[in-house]
This record gives sequence, C-alpha cells and structure tokens, in this order.
Amino acid sequence: MQFVKVASSAARLCQRVARMCESRIHAQRWPLAAAAFLLVSAVIAGCAAYPDARQEVAAYVQAHAADREADARGYALAPTTPQTPPSPDAGQEQPATLETLRDFIVLALQSNPDIKMAEETARGRAERIAQVTALPDPMVAMKVLPEPVRTAEGDNFFILGISERFPVPEKLTRAGGIAMEETRAALERLQEVRLRVVAEVKRAYFQLYIIDKSIEITQDNQRLLRGLIDVARAQVAAGRRPQDDALRAQVELSNLEAELITLRQRRVTQASRLNELLDRPPATRVPPLETFEIRKADMDLDRLLATAADAHPALRRLQHQIERDQHGVELARLAYWPDFTLGFEWMYMEPRDAFRPPPNPMTGQRPAVPTMSEDGTDNWAITFGFTLPIWFDRIKGGIAEARHRLLATRQEYAATQNRIEFQIEDALERVRAQRDLAALFGSTIIPQAQQTYQVSQASYIAGASDFLYVIDNWRKWLVFTIQYHRSLGELERSVADLEEAIGLSLPELGEP
Repeated sequence: MQFVKVASSAARLCQRVARMCESRIHAQRWPLAAAAFLLVSAVIAGCAAYPDARQEVAAYVQAHAADREADARGYALAPTTPQTPPSPDAGQEQPATLETLRDFIVLALQSNPDIKMAEETARGRAERIAQVTALPDPMVAMKVLPEPVRTAEGDNFFILGISERFPVPEKLTRAGGIAMEETRAALERLQEVRLRVVAEVKRAYFQLYIIDKSIEITQDNQRLLRGLIDVARAQVAAGRRPQDDALRAQVELSNLEAELITLRQRRVTQASRLNELLDRPPATRVPPLETFEIRKADMDLDRLLATAADAHPALRRLQHQIERDQHGVELARLAYWPDFTLGFEWMYMEPRDAFRPPPNPMTGQRPAVPTMSEDGTDNWAITFGFTLPIWFDRIKGGIAEARHRLLATRQEYAATQNRIEFQIEDALERVRAQRDLAALFGSTIIPQAQQTYQVSQASYIAGASDFLYVIDNWRKWLVFTIQYHRSLGELERSVADLEEAIGLSLPELGEP
C-alpha cells in the first residue's frame, strides 16, 4: 500500500509539472531567457583555451612520418666501396648487400612500438587540455516541498534551479598552460625516443657487422690454415720436419671451428636484437652487412656542445617542464582567490482561491484583497555564492610544493645538461681513438703482419724457421685483421652514441 501511495503522489507531481510547463512557458519567457543565457555563457566560458593543441600534435607526428626517409638519410651512412686491407684470402668474394642501414632505420622509425607508444602518449596529453580548461558541469537542483509554502502569489511546492561554478579565469588559463607544456614535453619525448631507437639500430647493426666480418675472416683463415697443413704434411713426409708440426696446425684449425660456433651464436642473438627494434619476428633473416670507409671528419667539441644545448630534445623537454612548473606555481597562488557560483531558480506557484474576508457589519461591504493567488504567478531568483579560501596552511603548502617542483626540474635540467656534455665529450674521444686505431691497423699493422707471415712461411718451407714461428705470425695477422674491422664497427657505434648525445645526426650538422 505504501508503494502505491508513493507512486500515486509521483504521478500527480509529474502531471502538475507538465501543466506548469504547458501553461506558463509563454508567460515566463524572459526568466527562461535569463536561464538560457546563463547556460550558454557557461558553455562558452568552458570552451578550451588552447584549441590548436591537437593540430600541433597531429602536424608534428605527420611531419615526422613524412620525413622518415629524410631522417634515415640523415642518420644512415650511404653504401661505399671502401679501401679494405689485404684479406688472408684475396680471392674470396664478398657477400652481396641485400639491405642497407638506411632500410633498417626507415623500418624502425615506422614500426618500432616505443615510437608508436610515445606518439599515442603525446596525443593523449593534447586531449588533457580541453579537460582542464573547461568549467565544471552545471548543477541542476530540484526541490519538492511536502507542505506548500503559502504566499500571496500562490502555493509554492516545486523549485527548479541551475547553477554554474566559475573559477577565476586565470585559473583555467594556468591549468591550460600546464597541459599545453606537458603536451609539448611529450612531443620532445617522442623525439628522444626516435633518437634512441635510431642509435640502438645503428649500434646493433654495427655490432652485427663486427660479427659478420669476424666470421668471414675466420673462414678465410680456415682455408689458409688448411694450406699450411698441406705444407707441414709435405715437410713431414720428406723427413725434414717432425710430425707435431702438422698436429699443431690441425689444433689451430679446430680452434678456429670452435670460434666460428661462438660467432654464429652471437650473430643469431644480435640479429634477434635488431629484429626486436624493427618489430619483426626474432628469426627474420638479416643478410650479411656492408662495409664502410673510415670517417675523415675532425669534429669540434665546442660546436657540438653548443648544438646540443639548442637541439637536444631532452633539454627542450625539460624547458617545457620548467614552463609547466612555473604555471603550476602561479596556479597554486591563485588558490587565495575564491570560486564564484551563479545560478537561477524557478519557483512554481500553484493557483488557489484568494482569501475572502467576511463583509464589514457596518458597511455591508467586503474589504478589497489581492487576488494574485488566483493566477499562480511563478517566481524566479538569481543566486550568487563564492567559496571562502580560509585554510591558509593548505594554500601555503600547495605553493611551497609547486616551488619545490620547479626547483627540482631546474636541477634536473642542469644534471641532464652535464650528462649530455659528458656523453658528447666521451663519445667524441672514442670516435677519434677508434678512427686513428682503424687507420693504424689498415695502413701499417696489417700490411706488416701479412708481410711477416709470408716471410716466415717461405722460411719454413726453406727449412730456415720453426713452424711455431709461422703459426704465431699467422695468428697475429688474423687477430689484427679482426681488430681492424672491430675498430670500424666500434667507430660507427661511437658515432651513434655521439649523434644520440647531440640530438642530431652528423650529416645534419654538415659533417661527413
């Protein structure tokens, strides 16, 4: 029964509200217009103050997507025909180049999940701006009075109101500034990720190059060593040398086979690492890699440091974060200002019979009385309120926190700048050292080692030297040849470190 009564009361209320809207909406046009004006003003005031954030992110991502090939040309070395030192087996053909470093970089810039993640993060940061610069949702309130309030204009039993909270406009501006700087910092973070991925591709590529050249040289030396074994066996058969000469050569041949097993395993691992950066299955085949000339450029440290100070995305990201924290300090100070609430209320008046006093006994006439209650004229009101920011300890704490955050970001900028300067100087010195080392191996050490081996081999055949001396000279030639190509690979790996530390590729700096 109680449920039936409640449902019946609700139905009657809905009917009365419907009658109210139907009978009064034309008569109360201008109060309704005031309410509509309040609502529209709230919507306009709540619009985003930074409408171009999404376009800025989209333009940035699109520009970099269109320039992937240009980026690759900047970061990748073009194929060359280098002047390589003599190989132990000059007749060995080099494997054909199926893919270039440029191909790997283009694919990485297009497919690497870390880059895609950074792009989506930047897009998400841009969507934050519209949220923090909009006003809170308007509040709609309804009051139903169980016992109507009797007034001269009728019985009031229903009140409908709408209100909007308006913070100080600068609060929204500062909040939008924070979100905008976070978006720009995310874009710089995207560029950091791109630099890191490109550098990792180059490091993996040239580590693979070192392994490939080691495998190639080791296989060449296997063929050369088999020739030595034949020479030793011929000397033993002629009775001029002991049997252990051929056995020593056979042991060295077995040792080369063991090294090949290790090198092939390392190649599989390094190729899987490269495929990971390209978002390809680990078992995807990576063909033998190309050879590059020794770099000739002598880069100036001061110029590189100045370039990094202007161009490195990590420093630009921290600059945006400093600006973000400056907005945060100002926003915290604005907590001393109250937020204002503006609202509109509509009070529905139910018509009722006017009170009619009895006639005056002396005159026989009824006194004049107001009859507004018979019309049920609705009332309306504009409401206004504001918050009281009286908890000063909370406000002061927020300001102090924002200041400490700003100081911490500035210190992070200084630490990052110091780290980048160290990385540039360290990488540059490694580039110079590896360049000089490769030049020394290629022009002096390897030719001398080859000549020494050839002389010792001829002396052994003539019976003037020991076989251990031949093996020792052969081993030195092998080691120096591998070290030459390792120096070339480490040179390019150091260049990748240098480019990542600068924030630009050497071709973009005008360096070869």
